[in-house]
Amino acid sequence: MSSVPTVMQLQEALLSAGKTHHEFQENYLNGIRHEQWAMWYSAYVLGRLGNFTTATLLTKWLQDVSEKKDWFKKAAEFVLQKLEMN
Repeated sequence: MSSVPTVMQLQEALLSAGKTHHEFQENYLNGIRHEQWAMWYSAYVLGRLGNFTTATLLTKWLQDVSEKKDWFKKAAEFVLQKLEMN
């Protein structure tokens, strides 16, 4: 397992995942919503930051973030909170 990222590192990785995923949806899926977005984000983030958790857990945690405003920041904080609990 890799070391746990900081909230800023995780937020930046999630933001980058979001931008890249948006391009994927627009260019590869022709604008159709990708229902497995959280799995995609997880693979991207873990590839960028290392395996600080499992893809399964990260996917679930990302799906559990209900806050829409400042989602990337809230998601990073939520994931780090969950990591502390495990």
